[in-house]
Amino acid sequence: MKGVISGIKRMEIHDGDGLRTTVFFKGCPLKCIWCHNPESISFNKQIAFFENKCMNCGLCNHVKSEITAKYCPTQAIMVFGQEYEVDELVYELMKEKEFYKNSGGGVTLSGGECLAQSDFATALSRELFQNGISVNIDTCGYVNNEVLKRIIPYTDKFLYDIKAIDNNVHKKCTTQDNYIILENLKFLCENNCKIEVRYPFVKGYNDKESDKIGSFLKDLKGIIKVKVLQYHHFSGSRYKALNMVNTLPVAETLYQDVQLAVNILKSYGLNAINGIDES
Repeated sequence: MKGVISGIKRMEIHDGDGLRTTVFFKGCPLKCIWCHNPESISFNKQIAFFENKCMNCGLCNHVKSEITAKYCPTQAIMVFGQEYEVDELVYELMKEKEFYKNSGGGVTLSGGECLAQSDFATALSRELFQNGISVNIDTCGYVNNEVLKRIIPYTDKFLYDIKAIDNNVHKKCTTQDNYIILENLKFLCENNCKIEVRYPFVKGYNDKESDKIGSFLKDLKGIIKVKVLQYHHFSGSRYKALNMVNTLPVAETLYQDVQLAVNILKSYGLNAINGIDES
């Protein structure tokens, strides 16, 4: 069984507790206009050319391909979408086992949407869990409920995105409705899962959703934290490198904007925090 991975980032501190390795899966069912991981949207392998990194050395002979990417000295050419067998990826992730153990960290499966490759994600989680590695699942929640049932036994915590409660707002920002997402969150809570809700806050798009999110979450069990994330548009260069249409909003979200949302969520009795404070 093979999975398609867009990248692996080691020594992360923002994707769960302790030091973690984050595995970014290729492919996502949503098309969020503010997506900061555009290389993870498509399920297909992609080749990116970062023109600003190119020093015109000629090694690639101006042919942007997977083969020439291996020889690019400045990583101006990069391939997103490496295939791994479960055992192969487990071997890579186990290299940091001592760091996980000493920091209370582990591995976070992210994306894209890691659960869109459900069989691979479940098998990977099971192997890591059985090797004593903490597993967090970073998900948008737009998945079949059966997938959640299969992966719950091997998951310590879910990092769960809630982008909007108003379905019209959600569809405008992600192209999909949110019924499945909200129902799956309730299902996880009913099954005693630990959940950190993440609210990507984009001024002018979903910034009016704070009260609705607070009202929806306040009576759910298992919500240990609600983190409000500041929107930024730093990934614009990746859209260009991948030859993708840049959908990033031209919006400035300030600290005080995020803090206002945090205060609203706190008024519902939630353990809300400003994600900027953890940066």
